Amino acid sequence: MPLGFKSSELFGVKVTPTTMDDLFTLMDRSVAAKDQVVIASLNLHGMYKLFKDDVFRSLHDDPKTCVHIDGTPVIWLGKVAGLDIGSQHRTGWIDWFLPLMERAQRSGWRVYYLGGTAQVLSDGLARLRGEFPDLMIDGHDGYFDARSGSAENAAVVGHINRFQPHILIVGMGMGRQEHWISANRKDLRTNCIGTCGACMEYFAGTVPIAPRWLAPLGLEWLYRLLSNPKRFWRRYLVEPWIVAWFLLTRSNRRRAAKEAEERPSS
Repeated sequence: MPLGFKSSELFGVKVTPTTMDDLFTLMDRSVAAKDQVVIASLNLHGMYKLFKDDVFRSLHDDPKTCVHIDGTPVIWLGKVAGLDIGSQHRTGWIDWFLPLMERAQRSGWRVYYLGGTAQVLSDGLARLRGEFPDLMIDGHDGYFDARSGSAENAAVVGHINRFQPHILIVGMGMGRQEHWISANRKDLRTNCIGTCGACMEYFAGTVPIAPRWLAPLGLEWLYRLLSNPKRFWRRYLVEPWIVAWFLLTRSNRRRAAKEAEERPSS
């Protein structure tokens, strides 16, 4: 089943500009068609991973992957590149996690969350069940032997399939979660697989959530950095410069190639 939403190229990186309602529509379609789609997240950390990790990039480039924008700097880059996108296309998990749970309860979607520590998962699921009493939800922590062929991995996949979720949310950290999805998606009986990083940590209260007014300003990163510099210093102080270098290098190469094509032959 085609995604139904057009993906664009942002300096060689795939993005699918979608609003929250667009993502719900995509889920509706995939559930109705009994098909499977991946809803992957893209922010600057994700762009860094794309340039460094072939498995990560392959999952994003798959025709049945919707790459929604989870970071205001990506919106800014899109505008620089001339894409028709705006703030409505920033669909961060922190902002649409609870609306998704409400939509799942109303639509009768079964939701499975994979990720976090056992305590984070327990606290998060308890809170969700309290707020959405009719929501059908289950989960498993992300601390298991995720290697293909391991007994623990087979047990987790089996647990997911027995629950038969319409929506599988994988929050095992950017990079590890994409590798796990790539290795297991063919064995998973679910319609939508979403990558959410550490979303449950924020929801369960383990990690503080940045004030939402910082999101449109692109300053959530500063709040997170100050809250936990040991965890985030490299992501926010080093990786953006590497991404900028990659983008500039790629842009220069493309411009040189275009000029060579337009140059009249002697």
